[in-house]
Amino acid sequence: MNNKTRAKKANHHLKGLESSSQTIQEFSLSLPMTVSGLDSSGKEFKESSVLSTISSERATFPLKTDVERHSPLKLVIPLPPRLADGQPLSLILKGKVRTIEAAVEKEVRIIELQLDSRYFIGTEET
Repeated sequence: MNNKTRAKKANHHLKGLESSSQTIQEFSLSLPMTVSGLDSSGKEFKESSVLSTISSERATFPLKTDVERHSPLKLVIPLPPRLADGQPLSLILKGKVRTIEAAVEKEVRIIELQLDSRYFIGTEET
């Protein structure tokens, strides 16, 4: 068996373990970020928000803009200068709206975003 075959088998085994295990570690964070995408009327928007929780699969945050379920959104989370080696870098995540819940404040909704498996570290324009 060559290395490529071994890697495929190991990767397949790991995927099986991940899917059978329902444990997803979620972190509660209060990080400023920018959310952008299309609102419920199809117009582009960009809004400042604060990340509430994040895991490898989902992120939650408050949003004033009205969006639809399954809408694609982009989150831009600025990295602290110490982590970004003094550069203006951001963690850029994309995903689709999974759920929308009412918040205590009537004009705000709590969005749960199903994250894409890819992320980027770069400038906000990325």
